Amino acid sequence: EAHGAFSIAIAGGSLVKMLGGMAEMPGVQWDKWHVAWVDERCVPHSDPESNYGGAVEAWLSKVAIPASQVYAIDESLCGASGASEVSTRAAEEYERRLRAVPETSLPRGAEGMPAFDLLLLGFGPDGHICSLFPGHPLLADESGRWVLPISDSPKPPSQRITLSLPAVNAAAQVILVGTGAGKQEVVRDAFTPGCDLPCVRALGASPDVRPPIWVLDEAAAALLPAAQEENLPFKKQRVL
Repeated sequence: EAHGAFSIAIAGGSLVKMLGGMAEMPGVQWDKWHVAWVDERCVPHSDPESNYGGAVEAWLSKVAIPASQVYAIDESLCGASGASEVSTRAAEEYERRLRAVPETSLPRGAEGMPAFDLLLLGFGPDGHICSLFPGHPLLADESGRWVLPISDSPKPPSQRITLSLPAVNAAAQVILVGTGAGKQEVVRDAFTPGCDLPCVRALGASPDVRPPIWVLDEAAAALLPAAQEENLPFKKQRVL
């Protein structure tokens, strides 16, 4: 409300189904929404691997967000040749698009990074968020870029673009969503002091200043003993 717009960057997969459930909710000012992606695969929009394509099918086709406020990857760049050229060109173009969004719609935060109102993130069993994987050099990037290319993703497809970690940390709010028994161990590790997984680094240096929201089902949270919650490094705010 403070700046008359709502900027959100989302991941792919099952997360967009959560947003799809909002399609029939009354009172949502969809015309105020600006939608970007925290990461994207360098594939055509029609490809099943496309995060944008999945969002259109599950959510965007059901709501009245102006097309000019939906920031998809330029799929025409996905056919470029070269092992790393595809993701490099796509990342440069995507950052250009985001930087062109007026600050009244996408405010700037620390070091000029994009301060999205909300990042809706999933996380993998290995603790990765966006396309920032454990041990990958991109986690240490301090170039000031908002969007980074990755041409060697350990999870296919290998060619992707991703928000940088500083861009993730600049968001006003982060929601991390995890479901299923396959997330039990990484959730337990994430709530352990000293954990350095990307899903924890996404919370920024001071999670007490910007408390994250963890949305977990019972299976994902099964290894978090209720008796130890008071000693967790950050509050478990919601368990489905």
